[in-house]
Amino acid sequence: MNKKPLHGIKVLDLGQGVAAPYCGLLLAQYGAEVIKVEPINGDWARGLGAPKGDQTAYSIYYNLGKKGIAIDLKTKEGLDVILKLASNSDVVLENFRPGVVDRLGIGFEDVRALNSKVLYASVSGFGQTGPYSDRPGSDTVLQAFSGLVSLNRDKDDIPQKVGTIVVDVITGLCAFQAVSMELFGGVREAKLLDLSLLQSAANLLAPNIADFFISGGPPVLLNVPAGTYQTSDGWIAVTLVKEEQFANLCKIIREPNLAGDRRFSSFKNRAKNKHSLMEIIQSKIKSKTSNEWLKLFTEEGILTSPVNSLGDWLKDPHVNAINAYSEVNQPHLGNIPIASLPGGIPLKGIAPGIGSNTEEILSSNGFSKKDINDLISKRIILSSEAEDE
Repeated sequence: MNKKPLHGIKVLDLGQGVAAPYCGLLLAQYGAEVIKVEPINGDWARGLGAPKGDQTAYSIYYNLGKKGIAIDLKTKEGLDVILKLASNSDVVLENFRPGVVDRLGIGFEDVRALNSKVLYASVSGFGQTGPYSDRPGSDTVLQAFSGLVSLNRDKDDIPQKVGTIVVDVITGLCAFQAVSMELFGGVREAKLLDLSLLQSAANLLAPNIADFFISGGPPVLLNVPAGTYQTSDGWIAVTLVKEEQFANLCKIIREPNLAGDRRFSSFKNRAKNKHSLMEIIQSKIKSKTSNEWLKLFTEEGILTSPVNSLGDWLKDPHVNAINAYSEVNQPHLGNIPIASLPGGIPLKGIAPGIGSNTEEILSSNGFSKKDINDLISKRIILSSEAEDE
């Protein structure tokens, strides 16, 4: 059996929430041994979404395939445990506010003194340096700061945040890329990676930022009248990529004169007159079902899709034919649909409960049974293994 590319790599994941833990998830799925550290009362991601026991969809997905340990980081003994684990790790991930790990004594310099080849990845909202470094950052904050919200306007031209944690996720991907490439090149000496939601969002929006500069201000909207339209039984998304497609659209909705209207003669002019054009199109689209429009638009080469619910996506025959997701059996919850990684790679493993592997992890890192029991009795660590006995 072929080993996964990161087999043998040990990762200490101190991250909570999404961005750093997502990087840890990907490292685990590609073969690394990832130890998920969380407080005695659990990672705050366990409070995101509908709870089932001590898990939610977010805590499950972003921690699949990791081992779990719960440690009280407000105690010296708990911090000493972190340093011991970090000394045996190839990678340390953390997403505390800048400066916090240094004050705790588990920052890059502290770990480097014990581990001369550690790759230490710090994830934060605005980065480790600069005038905003001490600002708290979140997905919503960075969606707004980056300009993403300004681009995502509703039909009343009101800027809206994207309805999923897109900046956190892109940051996790960027962190995974950065860590993986450092490991690929070979880590010869300890190195600190400064990874931020700010820079990751900028990476997502790079062409928009450049376009703003070239245009001398907010660029013209792309592909008008691209957007979502209400049908007789739902919603449909329509977009155009070529000028001639507009004439085809006008023909399909039985408004051929629109194609010759000077207000709508180009993408640029259509952008200027977006609201009046989209109102006309909407009045026509509401007359048929989403599937009827899908057939008509597809025949004319116009890109379109019904606006699916997540349940629609799970039931879609194409999604199932290409195994776009697989079911992961999570203890106490049963089979849960989990999207596959790009390339159709199904995710493996389970998400640990709070302290699921505490004793196993400490034992494999040189702690004696007496040491472990002492830490448990002092509530420095939480062990669900001990509670199950």
